[in-house]
Amino acid sequence: MVRRGIFKRQPTLGSNAAAREKNGGSGGPGLALFAAAILLHGGIDPVDALLIFALCFVCELIDSGLGMGYGTILTPTLLLLGYDAHDIVPTILLSELLSGFTAAFFHNEIRNVQLGLHGRDFWPAVVLAAGSVAGVSVGVVLALNLPKGSLNLGVGIIILASGFFVLLHSRRHIAYRRWKMVLLSIVASFNKAVSGGGYGPLVTSGQVLSGVSGKASVGITSFAEAFTCLLAVSLFLSQGEHLNVVLFVPMCAGALLSVPFSVFIISVTREHLLKTIIGVVTMLMGALTILKIAS
Repeated sequence: MVRRGIFKRQPTLGSNAAAREKNGGSGGPGLALFAAAILLHGGIDPVDALLIFALCFVCELIDSGLGMGYGTILTPTLLLLGYDAHDIVPTILLSELLSGFTAAFFHNEIRNVQLGLHGRDFWPAVVLAAGSVAGVSVGVVLALNLPKGSLNLGVGIIILASGFFVLLHSRRHIAYRRWKMVLLSIVASFNKAVSGGGYGPLVTSGQVLSGVSGKASVGITSFAEAFTCLLAVSLFLSQGEHLNVVLFVPMCAGALLSVPFSVFIISVTREHLLKTIIGVVTMLMGALTILKIAS
């Protein structure tokens, strides 16, 4: 039985070809950024650059197609690879700012979501974006003032809890209320500002459980999360924080390159299966991060 709101008529071959022609240039900037990471920044090992590029490509492929997974999976993975949370979080936020708005644009173009001024999904996206202001403000203050060890431990706990939330509530239905979405956005944006992840699992699943169609919730989350990242990056930079450019370039390249693929893959993706996978992998990454800090 096909569930309403999860599957939709596939775009025709002609529309796919037109979309590919229209969006074909998206891979160029990504590849150019990846080349710049190796050629212009001697401080990065080519193997590390390739690994970060591949990780970000896969994580953004999942995120743009499912509305969750980029920062939630990437943050603990980079922590396990030895990068510091103070470098990881602002860099992930900036790369997801760019990829998030790009994904929202493509989702809107192929009508997965209607984010125009008079579209049905415009105000739900505005509600989520508005709720981000409070959560991001508190999250950035804590991220800048907590000791390194405490911040990394907090990141692990938040990610573990986010994965548990996805699995625990995967089959529950909650009535849609705007105040619930605002509260959800505050908590999720706080997670995002502190850890670089945890936004999508809360907001996307919360919308779906509340009756928003699957594809619309993904597009709405992409837009609202990008706005959250914009606020967080602005606050980090205003406090004198500096971005790790060497880490940012391959990260952004991988994320941007994956967006056109993921937006079309969503039309044939088993949404509930991928949510289960995201929940399990997220919990595993959070647990491994905590174990690494404790050892």
